[in-house]
Amino acid sequence: MLSLVEAQNNFIDTINEGPDRLDPQLFDGPADRIILGLKAHANTINHARIVALEDTFPLTREYIGDAEFNRLARDFVESEIARASDNNHIGLRFPYCLGDAATIELAQIEWAWLESYNAAEATALTLSELSGLDQTHLLELPIAPHPSARLVPISSPMVIAVENLTDMQPSAILTVRPETEVRLVPLNRIQMAICAASAENNVVLGNLLAIAIEQAGEQAPLDPIFHLIGAGALIKAG
Repeated sequence: MLSLVEAQNNFIDTINEGPDRLDPQLFDGPADRIILGLKAHANTINHARIVALEDTFPLTREYIGDAEFNRLARDFVESEIARASDNNHIGLRFPYCLGDAATIELAQIEWAWLESYNAAEATALTLSELSGLDQTHLLELPIAPHPSARLVPISSPMVIAVENLTDMQPSAILTVRPETEVRLVPLNRIQMAICAASAENNVVLGNLLAIAIEQAGEQAPLDPIFHLIGAGALIKAG
């Protein structure tokens, strides 16, 4: 007789790989009825996975149409990557199965939004906290990205209307949840570089300022940093 773990593993292998993987010890009864039951169960699992993708990527589904989204989702849930994921994480690799860059980036933004929504809480750094520091302590202030901050580089014309995104093509979209609502924040090239640098180890505010000066020159080097602080994208590390 199979142990519980062996039975569970064989059941999962049979669902994923097909009836040839079924251990005859797993079920009693005629083989054709067992296979019929397994097919019904597999169809139920695939349907749940497709529904999970539809719930995760509503804007992408609207953008490419229900029929095309359903076709891509059905192909994806049969893939090895999807089979290895639970329904909470099945959308992680789905954007890379889409066709053009704009659709991929739209789906990546939706996945980033979901990750930001589910991320840990933290108190975002504010400009008022900086006002009481002298220059030395200001430059040495340890910085890290907010736990909810997700950065999606953008290379194609945007396919969704994002607040404050009417007259520019961003280099990236930042998703972040410093309070209760997830924010979508368009970033230019310099802001994106500073945001990415904040995720490195042992970063202090002086490092971000140096990057801003390198990227933008001496003129208004603090503006990109203030933009990220205003968005709630940074925290005081440690």
